[in-house]
Amino acid sequence: MREDPSAPDNTDKLLSGSEAAEFLGVKSATLYAYASRGLIESIPAKNARERCYRLSDLVKLRQSSRGFKSVKDEDDSVWTGPVIKSAITEIREDGHRYRGQSALDLARAGTPFELVAELIWQTDNRDQKLWRRIKPLSVPSPARKIASPDIDSLDLLKLVLSSLEIVDPVHRKLLSDDHFDTARRLIVTIALALGWRTRREKYFASSNFAVAESILFALTRNRAKERVRLVNSALVLCADHELNASAFAARVAASCDASLYSSLLAALGTFSGTLHGSASRKVEDIVSSSMRFKSAGAWLKDALKQYGKIPGFGSDIYSAADPRADYLIAEAKMVSPRNAHLKRLCEIVDCVRDHLGVPPNVDLGLAAMSYALSLPAGAGSAIFAVSRTAGWIGHAVEQRLYGGVIRPRARYIGKSEVE
Repeated sequence: MREDPSAPDNTDKLLSGSEAAEFLGVKSATLYAYASRGLIESIPAKNARERCYRLSDLVKLRQSSRGFKSVKDEDDSVWTGPVIKSAITEIREDGHRYRGQSALDLARAGTPFELVAELIWQTDNRDQKLWRRIKPLSVPSPARKIASPDIDSLDLLKLVLSSLEIVDPVHRKLLSDDHFDTARRLIVTIALALGWRTRREKYFASSNFAVAESILFALTRNRAKERVRLVNSALVLCADHELNASAFAARVAASCDASLYSSLLAALGTFSGTLHGSASRKVEDIVSSSMRFKSAGAWLKDALKQYGKIPGFGSDIYSAADPRADYLIAEAKMVSPRNAHLKRLCEIVDCVRDHLGVPPNVDLGLAAMSYALSLPAGAGSAIFAVSRTAGWIGHAVEQRLYGGVIRPRARYIGKSEVE
């Protein structure tokens, strides 16, 4: 009788790639896709030419609703996340929609990010007049002094939010009469904060893409129309994406009657993790490391041997390609078709798609934008965060309108008695 590898005494066992694929009942390419998405960890084998996989990880994946389920799995109640009613964003295979309007169509039409924020917040504002009259919030000077040139962009935004929470004399309730006025000023404030390190803080209020142009000027001093439009497209496409980890964090804080600033800090802290908003920086790292290889194929072979997974590829949400990635990559190529790093990024996309069958996700799209615009390292994540602030505010306000405290329950799986 064949040994059952998932028996309790065997769960620390390591399986080869072929054994792991057989255990899950999938192809080798699918196994790689699971590893590239961080669902399982690949470990170098003793001969350094193969990768191994922990059986315990494979068991958890097989029992997860995100992975393969064998006919032996009878428990369909494995909890992988909450389900919360929301009227903000719907995700479809052809792209996500903000209150029924396609985000891709909004980007193609050149809809300003400011109006997309108003759409997400479901206000009555349909023009940019309010945004043209905005004055940034006052951030205390000690916070500016901390913002050294080498400070991480996401840490800088956390500093801004926490400083505003401390000095604001008004407790910014999420359901106060002026909460959207504060929200608009806050988005402009964090956009301008990206220019603290370069001393380029200027709000181009009369621009058709005020926030996008202010960000691009802060990061590069450039204000070319086609480049501003690319930043605006990224802001529009990344403004929200349903109940992701950071949006859920914002809703949890908001459900407890936390202030606007505190709800956003909860979201931003979650977002800053390398498996969420900081992932585009990891993509930049792999593209840079690939430049010492003559081809993307040679780099991929080495990368799989060394790391086992490639950042910027695969999605738990879309069964095929992430539409945001394809759009941003195409727009980036139009803006800067000769950029060497962008060319290599596109070669990597084709190589991974051809050999592994895994399409790129939005993190890779943001990296493509960063190369096309010659942005500082990590700037893609910062633009992502400014954009997603609109969605976090929308989720926080919606949660407060629903009322009640979010208090998930755990399904206990430990020992029932101590022996």
